[in-house]
Amino acid sequence: MKIPYDQIAAYLSGKARIQEKAEIEKWLNASDEHRHIYQSLEKEWKFLNEESVPLLPDKEQVWNKIRNRVELPVTAILYSKQTLIKYISLTASVALLLGLLLSFLLTGERSQSAQFTAHTPMGEKAMLTLPDSSRVWLNSGSTLSYSTKSRQRIVHLQGEAFFEVTKNRRKKFVVQTGDVRVQVHGTSFNVTAYDTDPEIAVSLESGSVSLINSKDGNVLAQLSPNQMGLISRSQLSCRVVADDPGITKLWTNNILKIYNNDIYEVVKKLERWYGVDVTLENGNPDSRYTFVVKTESMKELLDLLNKMTPIVYKIEGKEVDIRLK
Repeated sequence: MKIPYDQIAAYLSGKARIQEKAEIEKWLNASDEHRHIYQSLEKEWKFLNEESVPLLPDKEQVWNKIRNRVELPVTAILYSKQTLIKYISLTASVALLLGLLLSFLLTGERSQSAQFTAHTPMGEKAMLTLPDSSRVWLNSGSTLSYSTKSRQRIVHLQGEAFFEVTKNRRKKFVVQTGDVRVQVHGTSFNVTAYDTDPEIAVSLESGSVSLINSKDGNVLAQLSPNQMGLISRSQLSCRVVADDPGITKLWTNNILKIYNNDIYEVVKKLERWYGVDVTLENGNPDSRYTFVVKTESMKELLDLLNKMTPIVYKIEGKEVDIRLK
């Protein structure tokens, strides 16, 4: 079904000519599905015209891009802690159009090689729907890329992502990160693979995945649900441990879990979560921290940290100084 985005954009902006109005009204009366699509687009148009909407550039520029290029390889919804409540109030179809808009923000113009790259800045996250209908939640400071012309389902990940893969027995879905290949048919799993982390962690929620050494093709581990594979980047050795994937993927619901981490790991996670740069003094690597961050601001979190370990802190924009007493 071809959706007349160009005419709809003109109609909603009040700039449609008489003939264009007649065409849209004829299209609306053609089926209930058309009316449902239009109502969703109308809601999104109103959403874009709210003065308080963050993250979106000039609305006319965005709509012009939609009119000029409506065949997109992916949809994406970008969200942060401050905007999550607003986004989850949208209907699924409205969120889909928001994804069309924000895919431009995440990727810019597509290259001649049809290479798609989505990058989430520090402090922000994104939900992507790939061409095969697989869904990917991309955590802060992460990058996902793939070729839109490739007949294979291969994505490249740097950072952290949670995948819900659409089943296709003829085409395996592969996540390539560093020297590790995660191979699946249809399943849901979390991959943590930031370049600064010494290990790549794969947590399996459902289905099954194979962890493969990309250098020699050897299988490092075969995971079952509620297991996590931890692969050493330096040695490409793997150990399998029990895991609760519901807890591991809490970040997709905007909840940060800190479990038995030293202060340096805590700082690293807070930098990604809040999109800040932290300078730490007098850190004690022997101290361990366990807590959960939900809606707390950076200041509220540091006040909480101060109750666990006395600290002095200073926040200046995105620069945060922490000194342990």
